[in-house]
Amino acid sequence: MILQGIDLFMDLIMKSSYIVALTGAGISTKAGIPDFRGPNGLYSRTDMPADKLFDIEYFKSNPSLFYNHFSELADIFEKALPTKGHKFLKKLEVLGKLKTVITQNIDSLHKKAGNTNIIELHGNFEKYHCMECNDEILPEDPRFNEIVKEMKNRRVPKCSKCGGIMKPDVVFFGEYVRDLEKALTEIQKADLMITMGTSLTVYPASTLPSYLPDSSKLVIVNEMDTPFDSKAKVVLHEDIEKVVDKLKII
Repeated sequence: MILQGIDLFMDLIMKSSYIVALTGAGISTKAGIPDFRGPNGLYSRTDMPADKLFDIEYFKSNPSLFYNHFSELADIFEKALPTKGHKFLKKLEVLGKLKTVITQNIDSLHKKAGNTNIIELHGNFEKYHCMECNDEILPEDPRFNEIVKEMKNRRVPKCSKCGGIMKPDVVFFGEYVRDLEKALTEIQKADLMITMGTSLTVYPASTLPSYLPDSSKLVIVNEMDTPFDSKAKVVLHEDIEKVVDKLKII
């Protein structure tokens, strides 16, 4: 019997011992977090210069643009809960199959789901640092809540030590992504790579599947086509949650 689709996906999971997952915005949309590049995302809006929103040079000279517009997502990020896709990856980790989650997302939902080895290529909102003196503010610091409050009120948070601009630990255009070498190392150890909710078009994450060993398998779960569809063992152009329901792992 020749296995295809969901059945082949399940078979690959069962036969694997070192799974690495790569996730994008599509895994979080059911949590209420919009795809920045989607039809209703920040980059599609005409009421602001979206191309400058995450530009590091523009942020340095005019941080109010970022804090004024991104503040509306602060509550969404804070209240968002892991989706079935996140829980599926956590279950694979519990089963001893999944070793690493590499994500392009900045919503921290993989951490909320309980995954322990996460590479956040684009950072997150769990830390802030001063652009002048590099003072770092972590969630356990009493000043952290003050920074979040300022952001939610569309004000630019300032450093309590030097008055410099505070920046979230999110990668802006013009900055290097985080832990790329670590991500490559993990992929090169994988016998199965699962990409979920990513179009595989945003550099450098778009290149990561090409580092998968020749003997390893690639599974793509994304509603739209990707540049790697022809190289994948399984391609499922379906809603992630429907795919997870069919797998019956959680």
